[in-house]
Amino acid sequence: MATEQFLEVNGAQLAYFTKGEGPLVITLHGGRGFGSKTGDFRVYSKLADYGYKVVSFDFRGHGHSSFTPPFTFAQIVDDIEAVREHFVGKEGKVIIIGGSFGGFLAQQYAITYPSTLSYLVLRGTAASHHHESDAFEVLRERLPHYPCVSLDMLKKVFGRFESDLEMQLVMFALGPLYSESYNPNVGLTTCLNTVYRAQSHNDLYAESEKFFDYRDKLPLLQTPTLVIVGEKDWICPPSQSKIICSLIPNSKLVVVPKANHSVHQEKPQHVIAEILSFISSK
Repeated sequence: MATEQFLEVNGAQLAYFTKGEGPLVITLHGGRGFGSKTGDFRVYSKLADYGYKVVSFDFRGHGHSSFTPPFTFAQIVDDIEAVREHFVGKEGKVIIIGGSFGGFLAQQYAITYPSTLSYLVLRGTAASHHHESDAFEVLRERLPHYPCVSLDMLKKVFGRFESDLEMQLVMFALGPLYSESYNPNVGLTTCLNTVYRAQSHNDLYAESEKFFDYRDKLPLLQTPTLVIVGEKDWICPPSQSKIICSLIPNSKLVVVPKANHSVHQEKPQHVIAEILSFISSK
């Protein structure tokens, strides 16, 4: 893993990894209040071997970045823009790769700063908050296989946690749902090493943030967009990726068989190959 560095952006200290030289790629992690750059960088840093500069950073209030409010979609999107400008200047282009919550932010970034993008890659995400009802339906079907999981836990994920500890315990219980090749020992180690911030999670699920909906703006995007989703994704099912592709004019959908929400970590070579093929063919 690369050496962790820090960048001051809009009053916050953002922790980041970087590797390679060439066109800029910024990756946006998932997990409101508990996600981090590490898993994405482990996969997407492979793009550096093909002539790209990859930057993965922890959002404010996440991972090793400073706990600096406000925790809002708009603030994080402005942070992304500041990171882009830091690395390539005002006129430089960027490839954005966003997954899950990072995919929500990637879409908002593309809508807010369309002239800065060369390509957009969306992994296991959705165009609106309506994916939550789909996730509940999938979970109801799978509950018999996960005795330590409840619908009330998912309500907390889409709502509010009472403490960092409650958040940690709930996310550990839900862990097996995210991967078709879940390893409980690895899951425990990951859980213990993850930073959980209930406040940043709760703020990003506040009423002003929770009900995001990009569906009316996506048809205006001109950026070539690759949408990748695992066939078994439970929290942002493939139906949501199909909606995105039906709305963005210049888009391509890739559904990866036998993969779940963490498709980039389950099938890294497949995902990297799809990205390289897409951004080199346009």
